Amino acid sequence: MRRGLLLLSTLLIVLAVASVAGANKPTREIIPGQDDVVFPAEQCGFEVLGHIEGGEIITTFTDKAGNFVKEIVVFPGNKATLTNLDTGKSITIPVTGSASVRLQSDGSVSYRATGHGLFAPNPVTEEPGIWYLSGRGTYTVDAEGNLTSFPAATGKLVNLCARLAP
Repeated sequence: MRRGLLLLSTLLIVLAVASVAGANKPTREIIPGQDDVVFPAEQCGFEVLGHIEGGEIITTFTDKAGNFVKEIVVFPGNKATLTNLDTGKSITIPVTGSASVRLQSDGSVSYRATGHGLFAPNPVTEEPGIWYLSGRGTYTVDAEGNLTSFPAATGKLVNLCARLAP
């Protein structure tokens, strides 16, 4: 039993050292703010201004040759204010969480977002609207950029257009 535990521990250390040896130090970029966006009337039937308070932190990982491996983006403490540009009616919601992009060995790329985020249109059905996801969304594309896994969302997905309607 102790011998098996020692072998397992040694193997884990070797794997950890090997993975570090095959990669560059990750780069980290802090973006203090984001530009406002206007969602077109096709989404809700009226234009909506989206304003995000808070920044994002982007960490990019590359291999020894400098090739992209993965990227992790975090949105700590962010808030979004959505405003109906016809009426001035607005709502403020948290948009905190993380997103990651990972290059797979076959050249495909997987995407994952976790936490609270906005999507327009619906990330699963492509139905128009401004959708608020509290949970996780995922999808994968092949090396040519073709969707290979149907976008999936777990958690709560709500269309905010009704809350902004006149």
